[in-house]
Amino acid sequence: MGFLLTGVGLPALALVMVALVKGSDNLTAALPKPLATAFWVMVFIVIGPAFVIPRAITVAYQFSFAPFLGDNSALVPFSIAFCLIVVLFSLFPGKLVDTVGKWLTPALLAILAILAILAILAILAILAVMAVFAFLFPMGKVEMATGPYVNGAFAEGLTQGYMTMDALGSIGFGWVIFRAIKSMGVDCPRATAKYTLMAAAMYAAAMAAVYLSLAYIGTNSANLGAEFTNGGEILTAFTNLHFGAFGTMLLGVVMVLACLTTAIGVTTAGSEFYSRTFSKVTYSKSVWVTMILAGMIANVGLEQLLAITLPAVVALHPIAIALLLIAPLRKQLSSTMVLVAVATAAGFGIVDATHILGAMPEAVTAWCEHYLPLYHYYASWVVPTVVMIGLGWGISAVNASRTTPEQVVCDNS
Repeated sequence: MGFLLTGVGLPALALVMVALVKGSDNLTAALPKPLATAFWVMVFIVIGPAFVIPRAITVAYQFSFAPFLGDNSALVPFSIAFCLIVVLFSLFPGKLVDTVGKWLTPALLAILAILAILAILAILAILAVMAVFAFLFPMGKVEMATGPYVNGAFAEGLTQGYMTMDALGSIGFGWVIFRAIKSMGVDCPRATAKYTLMAAAMYAAAMAAVYLSLAYIGTNSANLGAEFTNGGEILTAFTNLHFGAFGTMLLGVVMVLACLTTAIGVTTAGSEFYSRTFSKVTYSKSVWVTMILAGMIANVGLEQLLAITLPAVVALHPIAIALLLIAPLRKQLSSTMVLVAVATAAGFGIVDATHILGAMPEAVTAWCEHYLPLYHYYASWVVPTVVMIGLGWGISAVNASRTTPEQVVCDNS
């Protein structure tokens, strides 16, 4: 339950807030333009070549070729083929924009949004069948929880769900969804918000079902866990046991298509953002640079990739969530207090990133563990940021109560 609250709830909250503020761009409207631009550049770098796309490449390979080859010997050619497919799909609308019109890129985004939903539903259907088989023909008996899950399963679930950092990706995908809805001819802000909320609800329901199915399959494979190094290997072994090579191939195809959809979506969104924001950056160049970097980083290896990129993601994630928390209170907060709250989240996010790197001096670590709530969970930014947002709201409320009588007097004079 804890994992669902943060692993599914936070990304769904991100989509809801995007709907409420009528677009991801408006999340940073209160920030100075250079800071807002820097934030979005970092977001699209993280959900693009630095983290999400390389992870999509390695996950797609892990489910498609790795089960049959047994190693990463074909990861380089697979990465090249994967990246070229993404480039072709991403550049196709880009090449026609000048002659046909700028509606093509949003149209592609709409198609990608539909494909993403179909991909999630396909994965969900496969996992549902697997969960039924796990119930009828478990790979092993259900064993007792181990490690931090013994006495603190809920808290550990919250932490692991938070550490997926999916809220950051949802802000970027919220931008894609919002643009896709508009490309379908929905111009009314209320209707756009309505459809974005519907997308958030469908996402939450589908992902909750996916995670629950995976958890059930994993639980029924617990006594074989020593043979595996990650959940992907468990899922592949389970599929091969009950459905044979054909089932493994089918799972691989679905996962590759889902990962391709994700990669094309973030590449298109990021490249369009860069080309709109920076006059010297063209859409096509951005696509090529994104995929070349992603392909190179993917071949570092998933574990090494996480070790390299996770600190940067951890530092950026608090800023994104702070902006989501500020969104419904934007009218009650001054621009100064918004900036203070975001700066607080950024500062403590850097502390958490330093903690993950293990670069924090022992004396400082001891102080942080004693005085900073949630420092152990890499979320020391939460309390200070919430305090700053609450303080800003309180100051605005006091100022409003002081100015109201004067306004009344002026109106009566």
